[in-house]
Amino acid sequence: MTLAAKQRLVVAVLAVLAAWPLAHRALVARYDLDPWRFFGWAMYCTPKLPAEVRLFAIERGERVEVPVASLSPPQRRAVDALRDRRAVWGTLASPARAAAALLDARPDAAAVEVVVEKWYLDPATASIATHVEPFRVDRGER
Repeated sequence: MTLAAKQRLVVAVLAVLAAWPLAHRALVARYDLDPWRFFGWAMYCTPKLPAEVRLFAIERGERVEVPVASLSPPQRRAVDALRDRRAVWGTLASPARAAAALLDARPDAAAVEVVVEKWYLDPATASIATHVEPFRVDRGER
């Protein structure tokens, strides 16, 4: 490799390293990714906060909360995986598998709802708040 090629390579690597914090910040803001992941420097100004998943079944017209402990181990794993993926991948993590597991667990339910509560640091108030994202799946949609 010639000296000029090595210099171009070093400049390209430095340019990527210089641009990545801005790109990472944009991804965190747009998709609610975990700022502590993906070689992001936003982690130094943001606490690591969890995501929680609550489950509901629509049975006989009523919205009934379903405890995760009442699910079978494979169904619990689907819910736990959603919680873990949502904490890291933000809105890019789909709740489809958790909703399917809940539909399997509640055969009498006309619909199920998976509610993801993602905690975040609100920059306007400097306090911790939550995004609440409900995902409803009707039995006929599956």
